[in-house]
Amino acid sequence: MTDDAIVLRPFIHQRLRPALRNPATFASLTTVGLFATSLLLKLVSNLVLSRLVLPDVFGLMALVTIAVMGLTLLSDVGLAPAVVQHSKGSDPDFLRTAWTIQAIRGLAIWVGCWIAAPLVAKFYSEPILVMLIPIVGFTAAIEGFASTGILTVQRRLKPTAMISLNVVSQLLGAVVTCSLAFFYPTVWSLVVGALAASVCRTLGSFLLPSEIRHRFRWNPEFARELFHFGKWIFVSTAATFFAMQVDRMMLGRIGSLETLGLYTLATTIAMLPVLLITHIGDYVMFPLLAHSARETPEKLAAEVAPVRGRMLGFGLIMNVGVFAVAPIFFGRLYGVQYADAGRLCQWMVFAGWGGVVSGLAVQTLKAIGDVRAMATGKMIRFIATIPCTLIGFTQFGLEGFIVGYTLGIVPEHLWNVWKLWKTRLSFPLQDLAYTLAFTAAIVVLHLFGTTIISAAILVCLVSGITLAAVYWIENKTRGNLAAQSA
Repeated sequence: MTDDAIVLRPFIHQRLRPALRNPATFASLTTVGLFATSLLLKLVSNLVLSRLVLPDVFGLMALVTIAVMGLTLLSDVGLAPAVVQHSKGSDPDFLRTAWTIQAIRGLAIWVGCWIAAPLVAKFYSEPILVMLIPIVGFTAAIEGFASTGILTVQRRLKPTAMISLNVVSQLLGAVVTCSLAFFYPTVWSLVVGALAASVCRTLGSFLLPSEIRHRFRWNPEFARELFHFGKWIFVSTAATFFAMQVDRMMLGRIGSLETLGLYTLATTIAMLPVLLITHIGDYVMFPLLAHSARETPEKLAAEVAPVRGRMLGFGLIMNVGVFAVAPIFFGRLYGVQYADAGRLCQWMVFAGWGGVVSGLAVQTLKAIGDVRAMATGKMIRFIATIPCTLIGFTQFGLEGFIVGYTLGIVPEHLWNVWKLWKTRLSFPLQDLAYTLAFTAAIVVLHLFGTTIISAAILVCLVSGITLAAVYWIENKTRGNLAAQSA
């Protein structure tokens, strides 16, 4: 037996195997793996579509997505967080009532699409939106009848099957979209692909383990509790929608469809770290902390700190990586008409980091059930984002607009930190330390990462330092807690 094997065996037995058996760790790893698969599918499909359709097609689809997403978020009553957080989230009557509300909401969104379509088409001077928005909006009606198994696996901290279903649905949608775009390179290929993915996701949801046989049920008591919990989710998601989509709304009005298409592609790549952290937060961090808040609230603070440290470290590595590869990615893989998206993507990385830091505070507030504070924070962000983006755009153009969008995140996070401080779940020094490290890494990369090799070396160096720092801090924290217990 070699010396390496002797050293490796204790590590496997004492560290690796116990970690993999931990539900939260396993769920995090599978979430990251499946998200990486989803990311690869998205990149490949966008690359194929960039060779088949022009940027204005992406811009037109972005307007459709804004309209449908807006109606979806403006009708959000927080069914998933309610089932995960509520003590009776496994009760059959509770789940049937939630499913009934979900189905009614899906149909209401579709009706809303028919009503809103002419107004949106007139606002953007794009008559085709009158047809596109209701057809894409039909996906909400389809998914309104999806199985409650989606909610149940999230509550049980077993999201692997659900995320796998999303990946399979995304794959089907991408295949349908690219196949149609090869023969008919218009926006309709994207529309049909979205419908195919929605049908696949809904039918596949019934393969997930569910605790009920689905039928309509209306329990007045449970319905009141769901709406009581969801009223602040509604306010939060409404404010979130306007705060995060105001950039696309304005560009669709004051810019061309081509500009909006480039900006949409750049934002899609820049926001990938935020999406991943949000996925892990929704499917792992939130259920885990919500369980601790219900069962052992006195230990919640000790569990939040290391989880946040890992998420911030991972978010830092991803954002730095996106900053490094964005110009190469768009310059080499996309056509010349998409080259400017790389520069825009680098600017959006700063907004991405703000979204990571702020999102972790939001997940903690949601876990302790303080949805009202979370909603207020989103309203503050929405109010702050509008003047910041307008001033930035009028003074410095699109880059100033992105900076203003980033600054709009700051007051929301300060509010969340203050609310969490009152419950001893706030870690401002942790946020500040990682933000300074992120800023330093970006500055170094901008100054010295001028070639592919130098950028790769710097990203690897930043990743190694970050992982070592997270590991050292966790070990030091455990040592301090052990000393205090002794």
